[in-house]
Amino acid sequence: MEDAVRFENVSKRYLLGSHRAYVNYLLPDFMRRRLDTRYNNSEVLWALKDVSFNVPQGQVLGLVGPNGAGKTTSLSLLAGIITPTSGRIMARGRIGALIKLGAGFHPDLTGRENVYLNGSILGLRRSEINKLYDKIVEFAELGVFMDTPVKRYSSGMYVRLGFAVAVHIDPEILLVDEILSVGDVSFQTRCLNRIGEIREAGTTVIFVSHNLHHVASFCDRVAYLAHGKIQKIGEPGEVLGAFTADMMKRRIIEQVENGSDMSTINGSGRMIITAISFLNEAGTRVDHIQNGDPIVVRVCYHANEPVKNPLLDIVIRDSSQGNMFQATNRDFGVELGEICGDGHIDIHFNSIPSNNQVLNFFFTLWNSNHTERFDWKRFLKLQVAGNPTASGRFLFACDWQNVSAETKETDKEVVFS
Repeated sequence: MEDAVRFENVSKRYLLGSHRAYVNYLLPDFMRRRLDTRYNNSEVLWALKDVSFNVPQGQVLGLVGPNGAGKTTSLSLLAGIITPTSGRIMARGRIGALIKLGAGFHPDLTGRENVYLNGSILGLRRSEINKLYDKIVEFAELGVFMDTPVKRYSSGMYVRLGFAVAVHIDPEILLVDEILSVGDVSFQTRCLNRIGEIREAGTTVIFVSHNLHHVASFCDRVAYLAHGKIQKIGEPGEVLGAFTADMMKRRIIEQVENGSDMSTINGSGRMIITAISFLNEAGTRVDHIQNGDPIVVRVCYHANEPVKNPLLDIVIRDSSQGNMFQATNRDFGVELGEICGDGHIDIHFNSIPSNNQVLNFFFTLWNSNHTERFDWKRFLKLQVAGNPTASGRFLFACDWQNVSAETKETDKEVVFS
């Protein structure tokens, strides 16, 4: 199958500092090279570095990666908005692009005028644009605003018109950036349906999104970018799995508080928490598990004097927004009796249904009626790797069953014969 898009060792460099970057952009190549030697490497940013990939005709490639990875830069290079510093880019066919908010629109022109301007730039005759105009307006739902200058449009109106133009000019290559997240849910659904139709018609699509479920659903292959380089490219499930694993490790490292100082007593100290660990089924200490795995949370303690029926509170929160997922305590289990000296409490979770999250655990030891706090420890982190092809923060166990019409007829014959 012939390639519609090909990147061959493509690099894009920026000189930090707007004045230098602007001057450097205006200079011819031979003067630019001489000027570059005056700047040290600390003033150079490589948005892309030796990136190579290909997209066969009619396939969908997803680009994923953290912010600043080079995803939008890749689309901008392909669309001709910017030029590469080195390397070769090949694209066969008319390109429809939705990359940046309002890109390709003149702010002082009306929506109608911008539709014709965009169509002309893409090589369409006025008669061809006339045939497409009503469909574009209907899709964008901007009928009463089409004769209003687009500088007065909201961000959502910009996106609706930009996407409507991009997908109705009959592109052979469609570039879609995360800009779709600006629209409302209804518009996003129509956009995704339209992308599906275009894909079925044989259009080549490069799709950038932070929504991994959409990427897994639409893409034939996925490329994972980070620091301007391709980390992995291949089947969606494999690549998205590697990407989510890396992101979760990064989130753990970036946490300001990564576990409590066990030497600090946060309470009366009559009974203290000395250690906390997460254990898998084999009893091995772990800091990460797979979605649905059982886990044992072991809380080690030391009681300086006899304590009767202490309470242990456990609160589980997400690491990004602090939302509480669960709060529980010893009241729901057996009474611990009188405790003195060293020991540990094991809390068994049959399944952790979290999906691709880092969970924060908080522990507090109380007396039997919650009037005296002995000690607390917080921000103990557990990484839960889920299924990158499934959306949502939790994955609940379910069984799938297909009951065909033929099976139903057979069942009826058996039951009512």
